[in-house]
Amino acid sequence: MEREKSLELATTVAIAAALAALVAWSFWVRWSILTETPFPVGIDGYFYPIQLRSLLEHGGLAYPASPLAFWMMAPLAKATDPITGAKLGAALFTALIALPAYGVGTRLGGNRGTGLIAAALATTSAGSMFLTIEFVKNGIGLTIGLTALWLVLRAFERRSMLRIALALLAVIAAFLAHKSAAAFVIAIAVPAALAEASSVGALRGRRLLYALGVLVVLAAIALVLGIVSPERFLSVEDARHQLWGDAQWMLPALATKNVTLTMGHEALIGVALAIGAAVVLWRNPGAIKRRPADRKAAWAIVVLAFVFALPWLAVGDPQGLGFRIRIIAFLPMALCAAIVAGGLVQLVPTYREVALGVIALVIVSAMPRVRTQGRVLAHPAMVAAVQGLAGRIPEGSIAIVPERHIAFMVTWYTGTPSRQRPEPVPREKRWRVMPLAFLGAGSPLDEAVTAARNVPDLAPPIGTHPRHANGLVLVPEPTWEWILARLPPSTREQFTRWPTI
Repeated sequence: MEREKSLELATTVAIAAALAALVAWSFWVRWSILTETPFPVGIDGYFYPIQLRSLLEHGGLAYPASPLAFWMMAPLAKATDPITGAKLGAALFTALIALPAYGVGTRLGGNRGTGLIAAALATTSAGSMFLTIEFVKNGIGLTIGLTALWLVLRAFERRSMLRIALALLAVIAAFLAHKSAAAFVIAIAVPAALAEASSVGALRGRRLLYALGVLVVLAAIALVLGIVSPERFLSVEDARHQLWGDAQWMLPALATKNVTLTMGHEALIGVALAIGAAVVLWRNPGAIKRRPADRKAAWAIVVLAFVFALPWLAVGDPQGLGFRIRIIAFLPMALCAAIVAGGLVQLVPTYREVALGVIALVIVSAMPRVRTQGRVLAHPAMVAAVQGLAGRIPEGSIAIVPERHIAFMVTWYTGTPSRQRPEPVPREKRWRVMPLAFLGAGSPLDEAVTAARNVPDLAPPIGTHPRHANGLVLVPEPTWEWILARLPPSTREQFTRWPTI
């Protein structure tokens, strides 16, 4: 008995040390990638420092958004600065996904070694790294959402008031963190809760009616929140982009004319593991030894893996739902791997946790240490050009910028609010900010901007780029209208619509 206790303690200490080392290593890798440049990283890189600066200076966010990720990063920004704080938060809170991945993987696989495999895959995945460098709020939200799922499943196992309270708080936190986190928790926790209630005979007669009533009320509340604040909560607006398109059998995360992001083919690997997990759950239901909620959660994750791998998902729009879904395919992939490992480990008579721990170590060692696919860096010359706009846009005006990366950059360096679309902004407040990629080098628009500098009584376009006269130009609205009037009809029609990049 004493030997068994000592062995159990040694195993627990070893696993805790392994998880701590995994989180520390993951943080350092992510931090190293983020700090290769002194500027924010990603299309929305400057969005996060803007939000943190506003939160520290005014107590509120500059743009409507789910607030929890920014509240978590705010102390780091206060101790350093908004750019450094955003990078610290991105590296730390996304690296921490290893911990809830271990917790859920342990429950679904029925073994602590299966938890290590889930943690290793979730931590080293291309999708997780991409969230760190591009969709930080989403990455932090998934860490919170997976934690919420773990706490919910624990609460079903032993329904103490403390566990139930922690689970409810974690679910609320997931809704406050990101829409993806909220959807993830709903998709898995709700069927798990129904399965648990059915197993103990709680959903009968009036209790069934009460449960259905509660679900209807909660759905109504979620619908109202989505209507009132679509930027913060799940709403029908999230489906405004095309969801279905031509089949992409290699299941890329993004496929446009100029770029294809495979994200390590994690959706493809995930569906293969989901098939294996379905076989384990069907032929060996005892592989998950705990509550019915765990088994139902496992089936829900298998279904998610198949949904994320539908080849007809539209992945041609970087703002589309299909792209956002494929980016997080690493999560069901990692959890399905834990289920498969839980089934296979039954074939190993002894030292199961050791064997699975070795496999987890191999996964970490074999995976690429630096993943930068899809990373967008701010060019120093463009940063200098945007900095040159400071003091040139009149107070009370709004910068109209077709490229969102530059739009956030303009707001950060000049303090001027920016918009991508001109329609909601009064004409007298519009100042167009256009990079050469928008103008087109040598195009009629490029030539018209140059010509406008030599027209008497016309406010000239202001070029601030250190390498090209029209590398970045600031144009007041009357001058923009003069430029449009002198373009060929087809070109005029195109830029009157104001295409965004």
